[in-house]
Amino acid sequence: MREYLKELMTKKPIVYARLFLSLIPLYAVAYTLLPESSMQLNNHESGFFSFFYFSVITITTLGYGDITPVGPFGQLLAASESLLGIILIGLFLNSLSYHHGIEVQENEKRIQHKRDEKQEIERFAAFNQLIELNINRYKVYSFTITTPVSERKYVTAFKENFNFNDMKDLFEPTTRLSDHHFTPAIAYYFESLKELVASLEELVKLGYIQRWPEIENLCMEFIKDSKELDFSSYILNQPNVDIGEQNAAEYDAEMIKNHEGEALFLPSNALNAYVALYHLIHKSYNFIRTYKKIVTEITEAKPDFEQ
Repeated sequence: MREYLKELMTKKPIVYARLFLSLIPLYAVAYTLLPESSMQLNNHESGFFSFFYFSVITITTLGYGDITPVGPFGQLLAASESLLGIILIGLFLNSLSYHHGIEVQENEKRIQHKRDEKQEIERFAAFNQLIELNINRYKVYSFTITTPVSERKYVTAFKENFNFNDMKDLFEPTTRLSDHHFTPAIAYYFESLKELVASLEELVKLGYIQRWPEIENLCMEFIKDSKELDFSSYILNQPNVDIGEQNAAEYDAEMIKNHEGEALFLPSNALNAYVALYHLIHKSYNFIRTYKKIVTEITEAKPDFEQ
């Protein structure tokens, strides 16, 4: 029974309004078919218009009394019309109230959704400031190891199309006044990479980008690449190793400088660690470019909702 009543309320109000209005002419026709003795018309003329008028005041329960059903058939029809009118008006009002309530709830849900989205954007934008700092620092040190020392003072931005040979001075100092002159540029690079990856892991872990799967997947993919292509332990230890009478870092730098062809992973190749570094930096540039594009789209979005 409850389900049946709920089904009646879920119907649109227009359904009951149309049914209510359609009963007026139908009952008017029914009254015209009754014997003349069934209706007392008083000063009204017999005809469809008079019975239409009677049908209107009967279904709306006004009952002026100027037209009166006197026979059993007329009384039965008038009673049924009044009863149906009351029922349909009740159903109409209930349906109207029900659908209005649903509309209010849906509107509140939309507003709350927009509020939540705005809060998540603001929270992400605040955390993104840290990531932007780490990205900028990473770009500085990726520039130092992908640009020969002789060119660093002429180039003002990192080169996305750098060659494998351009990394030949990765064991040289960064030449930046704020950096230690006895620390190789590659050490600062791996430190900046570690900080960037750690901030991205924190971003994913805190759930700040769950709403945007595209950027979440992008971050997770870069984190995965940075770990798979991580040869930092091997590379950073090379200055402490000698190959014969030559330092291993100097030997590796010479091989990078003289390398010809594409940077490919080869079996038992001493350059594989640097090939991995080369590909990681290229992947990082693609990541940074795409990340910044998506972040701009997110942070510039302004949810439109009522306060």
